[in-house]
Amino acid sequence: MNKALRTLFLLGTLILFPLLGTANPALALDLSPFQVRNLSPTALVHGLAIAETPNLLPAGKTALQTHFDLANNATLNTRSGESIQLDGETYIATLGLRYGLSDQLQVGIDLPWVWHSEGFMDGFISDWHDFFSMSNGDRDVMKNDQLDYLYSHDGDERLRLQDEADSLGDVRLQLAWQFKTTEQSAFTLQTQVKAPTGDADKLTGSEAWDFSLALSAQHDFPLGKGQGAFWGGFGVNWLGDGEVLEEDVEDFVANGWLGAGWSPLDWLALKVQIDSHTALYDSDLRELGDPAVMMTMGGTLGLGENTLLDIGVGEDLSVNASPDVTFHLSLAHRF
Repeated sequence: MNKALRTLFLLGTLILFPLLGTANPALALDLSPFQVRNLSPTALVHGLAIAETPNLLPAGKTALQTHFDLANNATLNTRSGESIQLDGETYIATLGLRYGLSDQLQVGIDLPWVWHSEGFMDGFISDWHDFFSMSNGDRDVMKNDQLDYLYSHDGDERLRLQDEADSLGDVRLQLAWQFKTTEQSAFTLQTQVKAPTGDADKLTGSEAWDFSLALSAQHDFPLGKGQGAFWGGFGVNWLGDGEVLEEDVEDFVANGWLGAGWSPLDWLALKVQIDSHTALYDSDLRELGDPAVMMTMGGTLGLGENTLLDIGVGEDLSVNASPDVTFHLSLAHRF
């Protein structure tokens, strides 16, 4: 684990553990989507719409968000003159800010820092698979804890990252408009612009401007002694002329999400969410040319009236089109 990552974990521990030890249960736990996406190194560089709650902040209110995502990749494939190997771990720490311009209009910004590393989870994941008699797939033919992101087409090497790399990722600017609400439902139109602030050589960005437009909705309802919710969304994304596999990237990509949650206690919610997108590249390889389908399971802890902690674990339902395993932490505070 590199020095930057150790520092991040230390800071996270120093911040989160005092909160967990001293915070009171939340008075009303808001159910909201997991803000997750495909973290394959060839997918994370693009600016697809991300699931966000359609319940916007009131006018003048601010929400500060910190996300940490870990993705473990392990796939090897050759087909029709194409060859790919994605073996390594990716970490993304994101600082996000949302502000309510009015009760129906909200702006936001996300500042990500992206690391690609040899990682440390390979042995644990292999042991987990062995314990439950699950297949290790391509892990059995690759070394543990190495970084090898490679792609070639007809012998032409178009992508290579074998040394640890990190930098600022692509900054995202957001605008959301809540155009319809009822006592239990909300409908929002959200736009996003991804700026080319990352580095294509380090796979921390595509070095292109991307644009997305998404419609999201949520319905809340009583469930037992608690609250339940369904949410979903659909986005259309335009991918600019970047520097990551620029000859093969698709111009337009559709994506969507569908999820549900149940809050049996004022301080606890259980959630599950499916995220998917169409193929990002024109390729015969499933890692690049197949639609991705990901499932995230976990929940939310209320650490106070205005502070929430999301914890999620993701699996690739469309095998190898997204990382084998992902872990998601998100701490949000409103003021």
